[in-house]
Amino acid sequence: MKRRTRTTCLAFTFGTLALLARGQNPVSLSSPPTVERAAGQTSNLPELTLEQAVEQAVANNSSLKIAGLDTVRAADDLAANQTRRFANTQVTALGAQLVTKPSVTYPAGSLGVYSATGPIPATNQTVKIPRKPVGTVNVLVAQPLSTQYQLHLQLKALELGLEGTRQDQAKTRLEVVDQVRRAYYAVVEAQSALDSLQASLPYYRESHRLASVNRGKETILESDLLNADAQLLKIQNAISDASDRVASASERLNDLVGRDVHTQFRVAAINDADTDLATSEAMEARALQNRPDVKKAMLQVRQANYDARAKKAEYIPDVSLAFSYYTTANFENVFPSNVGTVGMSLRWEPWDWGRRHQEYQEKRAKEEQAKVGVGATERAALLEVRNACRQLENTRRQLTLSNANGAARQKVKEVQEKVKSEAVLSRDLYQAQSDLASADSQQQQALTAFWKARADLKKAIGEE
Repeated sequence: MKRRTRTTCLAFTFGTLALLARGQNPVSLSSPPTVERAAGQTSNLPELTLEQAVEQAVANNSSLKIAGLDTVRAADDLAANQTRRFANTQVTALGAQLVTKPSVTYPAGSLGVYSATGPIPATNQTVKIPRKPVGTVNVLVAQPLSTQYQLHLQLKALELGLEGTRQDQAKTRLEVVDQVRRAYYAVVEAQSALDSLQASLPYYRESHRLASVNRGKETILESDLLNADAQLLKIQNAISDASDRVASASERLNDLVGRDVHTQFRVAAINDADTDLATSEAMEARALQNRPDVKKAMLQVRQANYDARAKKAEYIPDVSLAFSYYTTANFENVFPSNVGTVGMSLRWEPWDWGRRHQEYQEKRAKEEQAKVGVGATERAALLEVRNACRQLENTRRQLTLSNANGAARQKVKEVQEKVKSEAVLSRDLYQAQSDLASADSQQQQALTAFWKARADLKKAIGEE
């Protein structure tokens, strides 16, 4: 059976329910309950709805920002590795001072022997280079050819890694949204408990006043007055403790939404219990389809497969189309000043003592681990969904049991009529109103427990 919850807003500041303890008769019950009237006195604070809290957390939460930056890093890494498919250009320049005197000797006839002149040169000629500044420039442009297949596999693995990082970001977002919802409901629950204690304060003040009057008339013992003092002090201390819990819960919520923890606000009323829920089988299927950790586990299997294939592709010799240019400066024309070549370059390691084979086997073992991880992740997801469903049903039953405030509200009406006819003391009405506030608080706490469980279920099935 659906229940209507309070429509007024709960606030983080103390109400002033003690007005009833000034000896004034309460007003008619045509007005809202006492706790609700006290909550309305803080309407000047800005209201924060659950939707606004979630929206601010998505935009400002620190964990989400870090997860987003991880995705940016993975995307940059992929973009950087994609450039490896293009030509590799290297320019090496050297400007230096000779510290030795290099020389080159041309043997007689090294340039040829001719009938008209004889050998050139006729004798051994030595060309010496003095110590002076010299320079060299070497330019190499190599376009990978045979390694394109290996690069393709490596890039596919990086793309899957990027998608896995996105799934981590989505998982973090689900966790943050769940934390915000739970923190929001914790504020509502703490404020409800505080309101209940504040509603009972007039009863204890009235009991203390009557005890003082009766003690003056010597109709009660001194111990009765001391007991009334102790009870009043106890409820005042309980209100202080409850106020601290409200402050802590509100600061926690402020931190989750990424704003100053000192920000004051009031929270809106929560909705009735949601009775339109899918079957557990349907929610399990949605969890396997939507959950980011399940998706990432499947991506890791594919990524490990591409890593293993890329490792095996290392057996292919590295063949590239290469252009090379070399020039020297200030070497007395002893060395060639300009040398340019275009051709094919080959780099191959024919014998590695089994290193590549062992690395390939390690990659295959990692792939098998990823396959096992998929099953483990799916089972963990199903267990979380089933546990969340059970917890939700349990809170729904507790919510049904807490729906007892109707009797307490009726009792307030009956006692108020007796107060008007002076059949009972106003203290009895304070007690009835305290019981009503306590019943309302219990229902509110049961309702917040339901919505906490509902938030956990949504996270378990991978939905916001």
